[in-house]
Amino acid sequence: MAVAAVTPRIRTIVICDTISASLTENGVFTLEGVRLHLEASSFPFRAALSLYLLLSSPRKGRYSGKILVINERSDRPIRYAKFLATFQENNELLPLYVEVGDCMFLEAGPYSFEIYFSARDGAEALKGEHPFTLLSHEE
Repeated sequence: MAVAAVTPRIRTIVICDTISASLTENGVFTLEGVRLHLEASSFPFRAALSLYLLLSSPRKGRYSGKILVINERSDRPIRYAKFLATFQENNELLPLYVEVGDCMFLEAGPYSFEIYFSARDGAEALKGEHPFTLLSHEE
């Protein structure tokens, strides 16, 4: 069976400055600084970013995932983050947030967030991509 068929699906990807879980309600999150782009006045530019993901899986279980932040011009990753998604039931929707951490942007231009999941045999599948632009804001 293909890796993509046995790993979770990504229903939503949101890039944010910070994400916090509700202290009183499970599955409720506050997303701050939701972004499609970022402006920098000088380079290199460091920014701490997080991803909110809404995942689904037909099968319960634990799935290893990783996020790569890719500079589209050089096709090189600038950040790598691992995460684990645990589904308690079959056909569950799982809200999850991952602190990607400090991303070091060396230049303005197009970037992308790529989300991968690994199957039990170690094979990986690209399950989602989200474009992101870093703009140069000269003073």
